[in-house]
Amino acid sequence: MKVLITGSNGFIARNLISHLEERQDIEILCFTRNDSLDALESLVEQADFVFHLAGVNRPQDPKEFQSGNTDLTRKLCETIETSGRNIPVLYTSSSQAELDNLYGNSKRNAEKELLDLNCRYGSEVHIFRLPNVFGKWARPNYNSAVATFCHNIARDIPIQVNDAQASITLVYVDDVIAHFIAVMEGRKVGTPFVTIDPQFQVTVGELAEQLYAFRDSRTTLVSERVGSGLVRALHSTYLSNLPPERFAYEVPKYGDQRGVFVEMLKTKDSGQFSFLAPTQGLRGVAITITPKRKNF
Repeated sequence: MKVLITGSNGFIARNLISHLEERQDIEILCFTRNDSLDALESLVEQADFVFHLAGVNRPQDPKEFQSGNTDLTRKLCETIETSGRNIPVLYTSSSQAELDNLYGNSKRNAEKELLDLNCRYGSEVHIFRLPNVFGKWARPNYNSAVATFCHNIARDIPIQVNDAQASITLVYVDDVIAHFIAVMEGRKVGTPFVTIDPQFQVTVGELAEQLYAFRDSRTTLVSERVGSGLVRALHSTYLSNLPPERFAYEVPKYGDQRGVFVEMLKTKDSGQFSFLAPTQGLRGVAITITPKRKNF
């Protein structure tokens, strides 16, 4: 199966490519903003499925909204129709398409081009109106506030919070990619809009507080509850933003004639992890898990 990905240098596309490269049954075709429209035509002729992820959201010239979102999508639709093949298309739109602004209008018009293709030619169309997407490889000061906050906090750079009570809707990029692949494989369909689940609601202040807690756990050794959901996804994203020189950190150690005792990790309600390195002449390292509750 040959899969065409437009905008293949982007944040979401990089995560999608990482997943698809693990498969033996997929050949990936890439199209970037540096490629010509002639190249797009030849790629569409080969493709069995199109992930249309290309788009413009922070242009230097507002006219790029039209050219990078609506016009490119129109060209893709025309190329699919010219190919004579009903190639399915998955499109990453935006929740901004519901609003009346230049970006939202350009994404909504791009949706219309795809819906017209479906009505006129019969190609399957799957549209994702994505809210704020976060995860590894997102660009700080570009893709999302999460990327910017993670990048800055991991480097002790101040962040700016204008309204701590402002609420934002987040989706994790791994969940997005799982939905993409389910659509490609026919395990999930839209009508033609597809909804990502789960979606997380958090205030800007709560987001900043949680990310600072991840940073501070290097000092306190008290781990956050990173088992599932939003906290787990944020923790993974924060770790992906750590500079290599900051990934390792010191832990406290206490020594006497018996050896060296080291505290590795503490939890808020489930005990701690530690190890004992015995003095020379004794063999082995004892690792201790100390629960706070008997039913741990």
